[in-house]
Amino acid sequence: MIRSFISAAVAVGFTGVAFASGSFTATLETPITKADEIVAAKAIWTCEGDTCKADLSRKTATVRTCKQVVKEVGKVTAFASDNNTLSETDLEACNAAAKS
Repeated sequence: MIRSFISAAVAVGFTGVAFASGSFTATLETPITKADEIVAAKAIWTCEGDTCKADLSRKTATVRTCKQVVKEVGKVTAFASDNNTLSETDLEACNAAAKS
């Protein structure tokens, strides 16, 4: 009985996390030649061509999150979540942290 309760509580906890996440997309300035996965901003990003995608535990795209991604993949031409897209000014600030 206690195990069933604990299992149900854990399942509900994970379900809550799934609903709290957002889908993010980074459009790369220089497309990659081979599909790859990278870890940035506490998420696994799937990259192919000029696009990297991930589900993060937040809903809003920020310069801070973008900087964590560009440190791994290089400059981006767009960075967005389901809820918003970074402005040109924010992209400039983000790309300042890009790997060379």
